[in-house]
Amino acid sequence: MSNLRPRVYDLVLQIPAGRVLAYGDVAGALGCPGAARQVGYAMAALGPGGLDKQGRAVPWQRVILSSGFVAMRGDPVRGPLQRQLLEEEGVQFDGDRVDLKRFRWDLRDVTLV
Repeated sequence: MSNLRPRVYDLVLQIPAGRVLAYGDVAGALGCPGAARQVGYAMAALGPGGLDKQGRAVPWQRVILSSGFVAMRGDPVRGPLQRQLLEEEGVQFDGDRVDLKRFRWDLRDVTLV
C-alpha cells in the first residue's frame, strides 16, 4: 500500500466540483476495499492548501464519511472549512449531512491510471 497515497490523489483530483465520494468509495475504486482509513490518512497528509508532494491542489473536501458527514478528526477548523468549501461548490447539506444519493460522484466516470 506504499503507493496508495499518490493513487488516492490522482483519483480525488478527478472528482468534479459539486460531487463527493466517501473514503471507502475511493479505496474500493482503487482496488483496495477496506482501506478507507488509509484514504483518510492520505487526505490528512496533504500540505497547506491541500497540496500534494507534486504541488497539485487536491480537492480534499470532496471526500467525506460514508454516512454523509464531514470528518471532524478532532480538528475544530477543518470540518467547518470542508463544509464551507463544499457548499461553495453547490453541495447541499440536510442538517449536517450530504445527500449521497444526490451528490455522490458516479464512479463510472473514473479514469484510473
